[in-house]
Amino acid sequence: MCRAIITALLFIFENAVVLVMLLVIAGATGTAVMGPRAPLAMRLALGMAVAGQLFVLLGTFGALRPWTLGAFAAIAIAAATLRMSMTAIRWKLLVAAAIAATPLFLLALYPPVAFDETLYHLPFVKAMAGSGAIRFLPGLRFPAFPQIHELLCVPAFLLSGDTATHLVALAEVITLAGLLIEWPDQRMAGSLAAALVLGNPIVIQMATVTHTEAALMLFVAAGFYCLDRNTAAAGFLLGTACSVKYLGWYFAAAAVVYLLLFGTNRRRMMPLFFGAFAVATLPMYARIAALTGNPVFPFMPKVFGSSPWTIPLPDASAPGTRIVNALRVFWDVTFAREHLNMQPPYSPLFAVAMLITLIAAVRGRRAAFLCALCAGYIAIFTFLPQDSRYLLPLMPLVSIAAAIAVTPLLQRKHLIALTLLAIAPGVAYTGYRLARQWPPPVNAAQREQYLEAHIPEYRALERRGSGRIYVCGAEQLKYFGGDDLLGEVGGPLGNQTIIGDSRDTEQLWLTLTNLRVSYLLVSRAHCPIAWKHLPAEPRFELVYMDAGATLWRVRPRAERLAARHLVMADR
Repeated sequence: MCRAIITALLFIFENAVVLVMLLVIAGATGTAVMGPRAPLAMRLALGMAVAGQLFVLLGTFGALRPWTLGAFAAIAIAAATLRMSMTAIRWKLLVAAAIAATPLFLLALYPPVAFDETLYHLPFVKAMAGSGAIRFLPGLRFPAFPQIHELLCVPAFLLSGDTATHLVALAEVITLAGLLIEWPDQRMAGSLAAALVLGNPIVIQMATVTHTEAALMLFVAAGFYCLDRNTAAAGFLLGTACSVKYLGWYFAAAAVVYLLLFGTNRRRMMPLFFGAFAVATLPMYARIAALTGNPVFPFMPKVFGSSPWTIPLPDASAPGTRIVNALRVFWDVTFAREHLNMQPPYSPLFAVAMLITLIAAVRGRRAAFLCALCAGYIAIFTFLPQDSRYLLPLMPLVSIAAAIAVTPLLQRKHLIALTLLAIAPGVAYTGYRLARQWPPPVNAAQREQYLEAHIPEYRALERRGSGRIYVCGAEQLKYFGGDDLLGEVGGPLGNQTIIGDSRDTEQLWLTLTNLRVSYLLVSRAHCPIAWKHLPAEPRFELVYMDAGATLWRVRPRAERLAARHLVMADR
């Protein structure tokens, strides 16, 4: 028992050290750039952006190595130390933030099982950590795309493995909450805005997995925070948002419109914004273009040429359906999640905050601009895969606008009550998740049990031997299967091409043999192929089967001939 407790404490301590290091290095980088007078949350956000852009350059030249990362951390800390004194650190605030973040930290300690993180986010992190370079990975659903968040995860991965990459998203959400608190002149309004964001269960989920939404929310919010304060920083942060995800371009364009409408010195502000924006976008997009010939790969095939990974254009035949989807989006994200990929729910207060912003638009041009921004984004959302995660970049902007509008109307005690009410769903969701899953796996055996319980096809993957494996309907195993795992919904080795177009098991066997595949894994729930039950002989040998998946060994040519002769002899 004592040994188990010590193991658990060491595991928690190791990851806590990683989280502290991430925040310290980000804060040091931001302090070195901005100086100690800028709000801490702003320095953290800018520090992450600067670190991410440096990592892009290192990854472009294959120099993203432990020694270069260590040198960067040492230089950042030394430079920040020269610019500030220890007395400038608000220790009480940091201790309070650490206590408040502890439940989220514990929730982040579970192994990676979210679909997209094991599908392509972690494979990218692992590949960059191993090679030191940003490479084209043809076996993934998206072999190349903006990767600032994945690059920020590389140091954590090198320090403490895949679970530690969750701490990067947690650091980004912590920074976002601090930024919202610092944003308005009235601290109560900032606290309410932070509570409105953290009160959404989906935000809690994104803070504890290796997805890009936390980074996108942070850099979009930080960019808009700087529009009236530091135009160059705004351009750099919004450019970094574009280097996290293509959706960042919408908010960058909206920022340009904002500066044109509300900027006080456009001749000076616009060159600063565009110059900083170019600095933050060119490295990542130049790397994508160098790898693929298309800076927005795999989109815009008519301009840059198609590829096996080209995503089909959205169906434009049902505008009425899109209008209905847009009108009911706030209901769906909370109460009808089956329409939006069954992500954790949004708080009902998200819709209320949007309504308050709409009402405020009658009296204020900035609120009207934000309403137009939200309306345009929701219209674009109807053309995207229907997943509620894509709406998250709106949340900090809507929350801060609603909090600023409501705060002057309420007494302090009512604001405190409203803040507690706003954050309550997030607290309840965190407690529910911890109570349901506790304790987190702290050793290899517990980790395997956890993965087997949460990924239905994982147990079958463990039974494979050496050699390549092809999967159908279980592409989320890519991170665990490594470079030897083939199979996706699209691409040159897509399931339809390899399995769906095979007339029979003979042709399937020939195709897999030509690809030097040794094993075939079929998800019993998600493989779309009509014939999932292959004969045991003479082409395929059944290795393992359970409720989640079936695993066959693809017989080599010589063994298959021997098996056929045995069958004929028996007859």
